[in-house]
Amino acid sequence: MKDLTDRQKNILEIVIREHIDSAAPISSKFIEEEYELGFSPATIRGELFELVEKGYLYQPHTSSGRVPTDKGYRFFVDLLSEGEAKYLESQLGKEIKKMRREVEDKVQFMREFTRYLAQTSSTLTVSYFPKDQLILKEGWGDVLRDPDFTDIEKVHDFMGLVNDFEENIDSFLLEENSGTTRVYIGSESPFSKKDNFSVLISPCKIMKGKGLLAIMGPKRMPYEKNIKLVESIIKILKE
Repeated sequence: MKDLTDRQKNILEIVIREHIDSAAPISSKFIEEEYELGFSPATIRGELFELVEKGYLYQPHTSSGRVPTDKGYRFFVDLLSEGEAKYLESQLGKEIKKMRREVEDKVQFMREFTRYLAQTSSTLTVSYFPKDQLILKEGWGDVLRDPDFTDIEKVHDFMGLVNDFEENIDSFLLEENSGTTRVYIGSESPFSKKDNFSVLISPCKIMKGKGLLAIMGPKRMPYEKNIKLVESIIKILKE
């Protein structure tokens, strides 16, 4: 990120946040009309051009707007990773405690909190517990309603990504000592060549057993919310 000026970082963050919210390319006109940045439309256009040249954004052929590249999303995720996951813990703690009171069966409890994470993040959530030889997947309906999956080819690619992940899932347990949520954006994936998606993976402990949580969805996912969500749930389960 040393190749970016503060102004370019500001504009890049605007483009990524707005694209995540709208699924549409973001134009210089939109930025000019919606944000009071204190500099001219020509300056905004120039900075967007520079961000494309540096590989953080690209411009679809059919649009005057820009969308983030993998490099752009990585900038955004690294920026978010500087803070701690705090604000969700109170709400999540109440939900997890409620599940523990109401669900006595271990497998059913695992299924319930996996479903809860899927619904809250609007992604496909995978929980893996090697001791029980159990893989749970919840949230297909939530994630496939995303605008990114109107193309049936992307649906097939996403299913391929999930299969690739399952085949390599044990390798991520070996990295458990990293202790942090790992975020793989598009082509960064170590287990698949499907580069239209992102995967968040974190080790977890539940009922005295080690496991793995992953949420999977399009690259245009709400990283800030999902990273905080996963890290908060991991902390609560550990307690």
